[in-house]
Amino acid sequence: MRSAELGRRIRSAGLGTLLGALLSAAAYFLYIVVLHEPGSGFYAFAALVFLGCPLVAGISALALAPRYRPLGFLAGSSLVFGLTLLLFIATYVVLPEFDRANVQLPAACDGFHGVLDLPSRLKYALPDGQGGVLLAESAESVVAATIDGHQSPFASTAYLVRKRDNAVLARMPFPNDVVMAAIQTGTVYLYNDKLGYPLKERSGEHEDTILLIDNYGGLTETDRPIIGLTSSGHWYFETTAVVSIWHSDGTVQSRPHLQMNGIARGCYVSGLTGEVIPLGPRR
Repeated sequence: MRSAELGRRIRSAGLGTLLGALLSAAAYFLYIVVLHEPGSGFYAFAALVFLGCPLVAGISALALAPRYRPLGFLAGSSLVFGLTLLLFIATYVVLPEFDRANVQLPAACDGFHGVLDLPSRLKYALPDGQGGVLLAESAESVVAATIDGHQSPFASTAYLVRKRDNAVLARMPFPNDVVMAAIQTGTVYLYNDKLGYPLKERSGEHEDTILLIDNYGGLTETDRPIIGLTSSGHWYFETTAVVSIWHSDGTVQSRPHLQMNGIARGCYVSGLTGEVIPLGPRR
């Protein structure tokens, strides 16, 4: 008798869990594949998968086995919540780690040699008269970087400049010359190697975030940073990034795919084309 009752409990929880899990998978498909992850809809999506689907699973378990209310409800809802959490981690943490692209730096990229000599399309004259390297540009603003060539590891400074009045909105110094940038939908994604600094494009202020998840590896010594942990003898510059940001004002940027331009080891790298250009004269 006890085994029969246990079997009924397991079946009721299992059917409820299956229903909740299917609804959660359908919600993920709708939000990600059909709607293309609108930030404005993230919290409605999250409420559905983290609250609605576990609740459906628990209620379904109750309906199938009303004699085992507490156990059936808790088992069904807890299992679906756990599965949904695992799916969230897989979507926002695990899968982006395999969505990477990089460029191998040639032997000529062996460090900055103190002389900036670039094509005119990559030069940017900063308001104080300094010559900078153009890293990213939108209709409203520009990100450029300068390098102090006096002493290794060659400190650099990144500038966010507003185009219409040439005003410097943000100035960020870094201890080396490894700087990457992209601009998308009002946010400036600025990286010093693997450390990211999201800025508001219109003001230059740091984005006030609750949570930030990214997969950007910056400058690495392997072209397979997830699988290969040992040095390959070459340097690789990552040209793409997947960044998710949950802002304190309630807005969400869900997994935008970025093309990163930047400078590293005395070279400029284009994220769009993969072109590598030495910062100084070719030796």
